[in-house]
Amino acid sequence: MRVSGSSSRPAVSVAIVLLAACACFKSRAQTSVTSSLDAGPEGQGAIAVSLIPSQPFIERVRDQQITNFDLIVKNTGENKYRLVGIKLKVFDRLDKLEVERELNENGTPPALDAIGQRLLPPGGVIDIYQPFYIFNSSVDLETMRFDLMFMKEGNATPPVAISTDAIATVEAHPRSSSPVSYCLPLHGLVLVHDGHDFNSHHRRYNLVRRFEADPTTAVSANLYAYDFVRTNSDGLLYRGDPNQKEAWLTYGEPIFAPAAGVVVQAVSDIAENTFDIHGEAQIPASAEAMDPMGFGNHVTLLHSDGRVSWLLHFQPGSVAVKQGDRVKAGQLLGRVGFSGDSLFPHLHYNVTDGSSYPSQGVPSYFKNFVWRLGSRSLKIPSGAVDTGDLIESLQLQCR
Repeated sequence: MRVSGSSSRPAVSVAIVLLAACACFKSRAQTSVTSSLDAGPEGQGAIAVSLIPSQPFIERVRDQQITNFDLIVKNTGENKYRLVGIKLKVFDRLDKLEVERELNENGTPPALDAIGQRLLPPGGVIDIYQPFYIFNSSVDLETMRFDLMFMKEGNATPPVAISTDAIATVEAHPRSSSPVSYCLPLHGLVLVHDGHDFNSHHRRYNLVRRFEADPTTAVSANLYAYDFVRTNSDGLLYRGDPNQKEAWLTYGEPIFAPAAGVVVQAVSDIAENTFDIHGEAQIPASAEAMDPMGFGNHVTLLHSDGRVSWLLHFQPGSVAVKQGDRVKAGQLLGRVGFSGDSLFPHLHYNVTDGSSYPSQGVPSYFKNFVWRLGSRSLKIPSGAVDTGDLIESLQLQCR
């Protein structure tokens, strides 16, 4: 699912006892984010770097640590700069160097090209998806210090810049994430068709427009999102004509509450999409008018730990709950459809720290499921999933 714009359906705040837990969750410690610039003797440069979220999470995925956050870079000076290198140094709790990494212009093409936009005109803003995102589980990620190196446009740069026209520095102090694990919202064999790994579309949401509109509210709701689809042991996603929504194995599948909570929103009147002759999803005009955010028919749940589950793209008329209902883990919420910003029938699922859109996306883990690896099956009491995983809920144990 891809989302942009602003919704005409205001989020509904449910005043219940669970909100006491929200206060604990949202009053998280803030990091001391610092940025600075060495702009040379002319003093005409000013490059500021911000982190979104301001204190990143450390997500533990099997034997790895994953750090998902953006570096928002703004040029408030008079010179036009080009990003020519990014250096990272990781320091432990005793401020001792643990890891050092660098992206530069060495290579054909250089790895730095994967950053995308690297020119920073006066007043310009670029969003850098933090490129050093995977670490061994033994690394102490107490402090991540980034040096962003710039040359004035037109100045030559060697493949590995030793000296530059400007260096902006920012520190991140990520915190470990160990939230309560939820149940998988789909049963049967499920493929994580698109998760939130570095190359997923959920991860690659450019925050420049939000940042320019209001830096204090620029958040990434889908930073830890998933698109779930039903599949079989052969990896098939549909039978017959894929341009018919009913051919998809996911279409009509029941959707279950991932955890107990209170229904914040329940929408069930959005018309479904159709496929055109080229297999492209077409959103009905009536749906675009009613659903500018592209959620489609959906349910949002406020849980006792203060987090909010977003389950999107239901069949119209299938939503089995209403605003204010208290639901149990595993309770039927509705059925997978083809509504909203959906390219094919699937269930979009993400967890945020608030019930309004956009709220900051936060990590979510799942419990009591099986990780399918060819002929092998590993039972996972609690753990993370991501793009490409084949998983299956142990239904009776997930309540």
